[in-house]
Amino acid sequence: MSKLSFAEFGSGFPLLILHGGRLDHRHMVDAVEPCFAGLNGWRRVYLDLPGCGQSTGFEGVQSQDDIASCVLDFARSISGSDGIAVIGESRGSYIAQGLAYSDPELIAGLCLIVPGGFPTDPPPPKPEARPIIARPDLLKGQPSSVTGRAERLVIQTPEIIEKIRQTKVPAAALHDADLEARVTNKFLFSYHDEMLASRFDKPSLILSGRQDSISGYADTMAMLECYPRATYGLLDIAGHSLSWERPALFKAMLQDWLSRLKSEN
Repeated sequence: MSKLSFAEFGSGFPLLILHGGRLDHRHMVDAVEPCFAGLNGWRRVYLDLPGCGQSTGFEGVQSQDDIASCVLDFARSISGSDGIAVIGESRGSYIAQGLAYSDPELIAGLCLIVPGGFPTDPPPPKPEARPIIARPDLLKGQPSSVTGRAERLVIQTPEIIEKIRQTKVPAAALHDADLEARVTNKFLFSYHDEMLASRFDKPSLILSGRQDSISGYADTMAMLECYPRATYGLLDIAGHSLSWERPALFKAMLQDWLSRLKSEN
């Protein structure tokens, strides 16, 4: 039997928060929760996507469409009278885009963190993976599960490497590899092109890392016309882990989005 697992904090207007591929809610809790220090009126729901973390039993999921459909049903179940806003990172940002396209009346706002990098033909250009603040000494003796991720960091610090070890590595060990393979085979939504030609005219935030070697930023610049109410941040000295690498700027921009969202709900 399939079951979606989640962690919840706070009360008030609901925010659905979606993690990246092959991870679970723990990374997003670590990255996003500090932005809510001292803020009231927000109910944060951190979901484990189907086949990730403790969200198990999704043998029927065959495509990204199926993932988005499961998440949309969940979003509807926790939404308030004024709808729900969605924060998504990487894979989670693609799901968030799908929700806004499929039910724009439900979704009150979007925050897309390191989106894009779509597996299109030809693929979008991406910066080469290279640290700007490199600490190779920190990687000595680390298992490959840590170094493989740490080598893609733009800023290598003991704190970020420990965060990888505490959140991303154990989450990756839990993901359903068979489900991931099925979804990878049908990664793009059946409505991908229509979605990117549509308009979502509600408070939005798009954040990309200038040195992101995984998602890049070409797709995000191309999608700006889809989101006429979006603040767009292309952060220098930041890659796919920009919330950890540039936490102060990440927090300021996310809180600005919350302020815009609050003024309309």
